[in-house]
Amino acid sequence: MNKKVKIILITIVTLFISFSIVAQTGILKAYKNSTVANEPNLKINSRILVSNLVTPKIGDFVCYNYEDKTSGKQIRIHRLYGKENDIVEIINGILYVNKINIDKGIDHIHSYKTTKAEYSKIKEIEKISDDLFAYMDESDDVIALLPDSIAEKYKITSKRMIQEKGKEDTTISKVFKNKWNKDNFGPIKIPNGKVFLIGDNRDNSEDCRYVGLLSESDIVGTIVEY
Repeated sequence: MNKKVKIILITIVTLFISFSIVAQTGILKAYKNSTVANEPNLKINSRILVSNLVTPKIGDFVCYNYEDKTSGKQIRIHRLYGKENDIVEIINGILYVNKINIDKGIDHIHSYKTTKAEYSKIKEIEKISDDLFAYMDESDDVIALLPDSIAEKYKITSKRMIQEKGKEDTTISKVFKNKWNKDNFGPIKIPNGKVFLIGDNRDNSEDCRYVGLLSESDIVGTIVEY
């Protein structure tokens, strides 16, 4: 074996070992985003890079361990919006952390009511994915999941579907023992060792509103590239 070939082999082996260590220790790990829970900012089937060396800040996407009877053990992704002693509250669909509007400047997805003709036009022009579901209501109008930026573009922001305060969501009330819903939630003070995580697709995300606060120790890393 000549010297040049030996150097190449040593380099390959070194790189392989380095990549293995990085992946196994969680220093840098790649995941595939398999849900629409964080659309429009984390696209379904997109690749993301996660690191356990980066301490997540409020508003960061994090990966965390989750387990339920239906799907078993899994890795989920949501934004971190509440840590120890933070006060989290949703008022008429706007998220506040310590009384600060944390939604400002971020494009989310919400449900909007529109006509069939208008929705067909929006879907075609904006290339709205079928993954963002829409359905007909009793009046033959369409209730559709749309990014807020698109709703603003087509001047239908006033047609956003918001659950009024006091209208109980049975799943949420069972978890938190309060008559809350997805759009009017809290206030709740985050206890020691717990976190509040929520998706950008606010009307199609199974997050802490529905499953309860999660343990901070369940977080496996912060998304550093998406």
